[in-house]
Amino acid sequence: MKFDKQNGFILIISLILLVVVTILVVNGMRNTIMNEKMSGNYMDRNRAYQAAEQALRQGSALLQANADSCLDGCTNSTVTGVGSIVTAMPSVWSDTNSKDIVLDTTSGKEQLTSAKFLINQLPDSMRPTGKESCKAYSIMGRGQGIDARSVVMLQTTAFVCPL
Repeated sequence: MKFDKQNGFILIISLILLVVVTILVVNGMRNTIMNEKMSGNYMDRNRAYQAAEQALRQGSALLQANADSCLDGCTNSTVTGVGSIVTAMPSVWSDTNSKDIVLDTTSGKEQLTSAKFLINQLPDSMRPTGKESCKAYSIMGRGQGIDARSVVMLQTTAFVCPL
C-alpha cells in the first residue's frame, strides 16, 4: 500500500487541533467568569453608594427637622429620631434602621444592605463669613452593600442658620 508512511499523521493533527480548541474554550470561560464577577462587584458597590446617599439624606432631614434646637448646638437629648448628633467622632455609627432587602442572585436568598449616618458639630471657625449666628455641621453617610467589603462613605457640610 502507498499510505503506510502516513498512518499516524491525521491523529497528530487532530490532537493538536483539539488542544488549540480546548485552550480557546478555557480562556473564553475564564474571561466570562471574570466579567461576571466584575459586574457583580460593580452592582454591589452601586448598592453601597445608594445606601450612603440615603443615609446622607436622612441625616440632613433630621438636622433640618431640628434646626431650631440646633442653633445653640445639638445634643443627643435635643434631637429625636434615629441617628446621633455629637461633638466628637464616636467609634460606632448610629443605625438609621433603613435596611434595603436585596435578592442575592448567587444564593437566591434575601440580603440586607445597611445605611448609617453621623452628624458632627463643626467648630465655629467653619461658619461662613457674615453668618456668625449659624452653626456648621458635618453629615457623613456610610453605606454597605451585600458584601461587607463594599463600603462607601460620603460627607457633606450643612449650615443651620436662623430665619
